[in-house]
Amino acid sequence: MFEVKEYMDSCNNEEFYRYMGRFFAERIFRKELPYLINDSEKIWYLFFDKKVLAGFCGVVMNQNSTSFTDFYLLPSYRNLENKRFMAQYMLDLYQTEKIRILTNSQEEMNLWQSLGFLRNGNKGSYATYIYGEKV
Repeated sequence: MFEVKEYMDSCNNEEFYRYMGRFFAERIFRKELPYLINDSEKIWYLFFDKKVLAGFCGVVMNQNSTSFTDFYLLPSYRNLENKRFMAQYMLDLYQTEKIRILTNSQEEMNLWQSLGFLRNGNKGSYATYIYGEKV
């Protein structure tokens, strides 16, 4: 369905920011993605539809778990089929990890639950979900 490219700190930053720069800079995206940040520990997965950026997901790995951050589809690609594809793709890549999700979107909550994630609490107005560990 989508072509996926992985970007890490050691990758071509010029290419990465050609696709992602507007999400870090433009006010409209800052409202929608207030916690979007890039740092050296983050791995990015960019999802393309015929060379056009359709969505992205960041991954942060630490000692205790792996977090999927910034799970985002551009408005013209937002439908359950595309979200499910992205989520399943990410889950398949990291299926042996303990995965954490933080979201305030009811649609995403339903999606992650349908993939076997369990709700394990709240962080402010965000729900936290975990996969790969009993709650």
